[in-house]
Amino acid sequence: MNMTKLKTLAAAMALLASGLASATTTYNAGAYSVTYDETTTLGWISSSYWSGSSYGFEWSLPTSVSLAHNGGPASSASFALPSFTLTANSGYTLSGNLLGSLGNIVYTEFNGPTSISSNATVSVNGGPDAVLPTAWLTKSPTNAFSGYFSGTAAPLPLAGVSSVEVKNAWISLSASADSFATITGQPQNKLKFDFSATPVPEPESYALLLAGLAAVGLITRRRKSR
Repeated sequence: MNMTKLKTLAAAMALLASGLASATTTYNAGAYSVTYDETTTLGWISSSYWSGSSYGFEWSLPTSVSLAHNGGPASSASFALPSFTLTANSGYTLSGNLLGSLGNIVYTEFNGPTSISSNATVSVNGGPDAVLPTAWLTKSPTNAFSGYFSGTAAPLPLAGVSSVEVKNAWISLSASADSFATITGQPQNKLKFDFSATPVPEPESYALLLAGLAAVGLITRRRKSR
């Protein structure tokens, strides 16, 4: 194979690797869209839901999100969570709070504790990045040696927000030194994001609303003057 063919093959492989490393997809849910990285361990959005103006979407945790520790020095395992951009679609606006939650991840432990932490970076309306403080999931024991982890991140206000980006998100599973422990993700464990999206009044509807309010005010003033 000559050098020209080698260079062409190398360029093609580099382009393919670049595309695979940055693969994204967009999920359109009507009121909103989510553009996200589908190459993480969690893969595709598993489901979405809504009730009235309340919306949400979630990923399922695969069993590969796990840690097994059999004594010896402390150990940990970290897994990338999906980066995504949440955007209000035309005719809608985001509102309320963006609430991220994760649970319920089962653990067993003997001779030492386990823990789960997470972190992420957030950007609102394309503004500067804000690194969120490390969040520790809450441990809920079911007996002396097992239980589950769950947690909800601090709410992010969405009033006046058209888009929010969450990136550089990780979850870290840890077991202490000399412990015998497991932490295991399962498909019924969910990484969820909940928020509100409300319709934006059409200009004609807004004008009619203002006209109606003005008419009511005029009638009220006339009645008071009699």
